[in-house]
Amino acid sequence: MSFDLVLVRRFEAVCRLRSFSRAADELGLSHSAMTKSIRTLEEGLKVRLIERSTRSLAPTEAGQRLLKRAPDLLDHAEDVKAAIAAGATHLNVICGPVILDALGHRALVEFRTRSPDVHVAMQVMAPALALDQLVRQRADLLLLHESVVRDFADRKALSVTRLICEPYVVLFRKGHALERAEGSLETMLGFDWAVAGFDILFQNALPPAQRAMLLTRAFPKYRLASLSACAEAAARSDLLTVAPSSAASALMAGRGLVSAPLPGKARFSVCAVTRADASGSAHIAAFIDSVARLATTAPVGQSQMRPVPKKKRR
Repeated sequence: MSFDLVLVRRFEAVCRLRSFSRAADELGLSHSAMTKSIRTLEEGLKVRLIERSTRSLAPTEAGQRLLKRAPDLLDHAEDVKAAIAAGATHLNVICGPVILDALGHRALVEFRTRSPDVHVAMQVMAPALALDQLVRQRADLLLLHESVVRDFADRKALSVTRLICEPYVVLFRKGHALERAEGSLETMLGFDWAVAGFDILFQNALPPAQRAMLLTRAFPKYRLASLSACAEAAARSDLLTVAPSSAASALMAGRGLVSAPLPGKARFSVCAVTRADASGSAHIAAFIDSVARLATTAPVGQSQMRPVPKKKRR
């Protein structure tokens, strides 16, 4: 049986209104037509969805599972209908929070000059949910850190392209004590940090020695939702923050911030992920190329930190 969204809509109305009669009135149907619709849906799914009694009705456990997903199904159907009616092309992109903040707006401006008629929606979502949306064809493109993509199970069904691989820089306000210190990671970790997007997957991708050092220091002390918020916190206090080198200049502008290289091997490595069967889409390819063009790093103002002394060989 095909999954009939008309029947799902009728089921949702019955559960929401707790009445076949009221649901039938709302949708302009007869009571018998509404009853038959629910019976047809149950027979097709081979499961009872609603428990009925003489005085009340309620969804079964299976019905509750369907009811939980019904709004997403129906909303997606409405979006598809609207897109078809308008004749517009839509591109749905899901990103990690740092990627959206660092690259999203700049990629959109670049893409708009090349594909002005395409509607774009960009949002942040947890990697597992983002992958589910891609597989279900509710998203066209994922932009995620390479450390996250490595953990995806079924890579054969996906097309993965690395777009950006650049260093991170540390941002802090002018006159900070760090300017007079040596630029080692150990020294930097003596200060408090505000960081965006530092999750367990990213931590696990770090070199073991660096990961152990961060865990020992309970890094970071503060986690915020965006790079801009972290930069603003650093500008107003003695906090340190970290950003991809290509985004640093914009974050520093007007905030009185300076930068220094982040010691270690951590890289801002961004991958584009699409379904393998959709990798030939011209609009997806154009958006991916718009992100890749941002890899050219603008120069960032460096602080005058003392270099880390080199260890003498014995």
